[in-house]
Formats: sequence, structure tokens, C-alpha cells
Amino acid sequence: MSSKILKIGQVSDIHIGNGNELVQGIDVCANFRKALDSESMQDLDLLVLSGDLSEHSEPGAYEYVASLLKDYKSPWCIIPGNHDDLNIMRKYFDIESRIHGDRCFYRYDLEGKTMFFLDSGCGNVSQEQLTWLQEEASKIKGEVILFMHHPPCFCGHRFMDLRYHLENMVEVQQVLAGIKNLTHIYAGHYHHQFEVNMGRQIVHVAPATQFQIDPNVPYFNLKSAAPGWQLIEWGEKFVETTVYFE
Repeated sequence: MSSKILKIGQVSDIHIGNGNELVQGIDVCANFRKALDSESMQDLDLLVLSGDLSEHSEPGAYEYVASLLKDYKSPWCIIPGNHDDLNIMRKYFDIESRIHGDRCFYRYDLEGKTMFFLDSGCGNVSQEQLTWLQEEASKIKGEVILFMHHPPCFCGHRFMDLRYHLENMVEVQQVLAGIKNLTHIYAGHYHHQFEVNMGRQIVHVAPATQFQIDPNVPYFNLKSAAPGWQLIEWGEKFVETTVYFE
């Protein structure tokens, strides 16, 4: 494994509307740009957009995101979320080699380190993906990290845990627990930052750039319209995660 410290920026739940339009009265395009332009997100080795790029899968949303990524200085990886339509996404992003059937999942190697990306956009992680992940992770001697849209566990978010949790959570947890070189799992979807211990594994849930949802009530309540994102620093013997808000 390389001794280089990888600097990975994770942006989640962007929820772009049809182009530059406001979404629920919020300038989500500006929020997205604030994350990309922040000092903490400069000189990245990799940018990860972990799902819900769009609000309603409008072509204008993907066209807008693609226009910003076109001249982006760092490599990037994307996965769909439950608000995305993979068949529309594939028209705007170079992801054909990463699509298997109706899901987008893949391995990404960078500077001697390996990351895996799973597709939970349909609300679950398919058995095909879980089998593939087990097989691929077993080929790697060093530590790996995983990105997915839905957290693979409950997070203490009363609204999201009740209404929008991962459908096959127990099955996914059983598979992940068996991957001995996987400690750090990165997700989004919950519109709030969490760090949850799941046995020996840690689930890092990124805040959204769209807005943050109050986790303390069982109904939707806007907590903040300020965008948030995560910075991951991955060295030879450590992984550190820092959350930022605008």
C-alpha cells in the first residue's frame, strides 16, 4: 500500500432541480458550489458524489452537475441515490463500464488503495452486489473503504430511520461484518452528520449540501439550509474524517 495520504472529498444529497432553479426555496446549485469551492476541498485526490445528485431525476440536474465536473481538476466517482434515475444519469456521465444490469457498482483503485462503491438507489443493495463485494474485497490484502448512499444501519435519526432506512439492512450488515479488511463505511441520504459504531466498523454519514433535517423528531423538520460535506484523509495506518459546514 502506498504511503501517500489520500485526500477524498465526499459530497452527498445535492438535490439539483432542473438546472439553476431553486428547490424548496433553497439555492441548491449555490450550496453545491460552496462545497466544491471551499478551502477544505482543494487539491483533492478524489471527489465522491454519494447519491441524490438530482431532486426529481431531471435531465437539467445531471447536465448541471456534469458541467461542473467537466473541468474539475481531480478525478471523481459517483453513485446514484433514491432520487436519481440511472438511465438518465448514464447519458451525462462516463459510467457505462460501472453499470451492471440496472445497478451502478464498482471498484476504484488509487495510489495503491482500494475503494468500493455500491448502488442502493432502489432502496436496497442487491444480492449480486453483496456477492461481488465479498469476492472483490477478499482479493485485497490491505484496508479498503466503502461508499454507498443509504447508511447500512439505523443512526438515531427519528425521521429518516422510521421512513427511509435501507430495506435489507440486516442482510447487508451480515455481509459487511464478514469483510475483515473493511472498517470505514461512508454514506449519505440522512441529511445529517452521524458517526455510528456498527460492531468493529464505523459508518460515517455525510451531511447534505441541500439542507439538514432535524433528527430529533419523527416528522420532517428543517434544521438548517447550510450545506455540509466530509473530508476523508486516508494514510497507511489511519483514516480520519472531518465534517464541514458552510
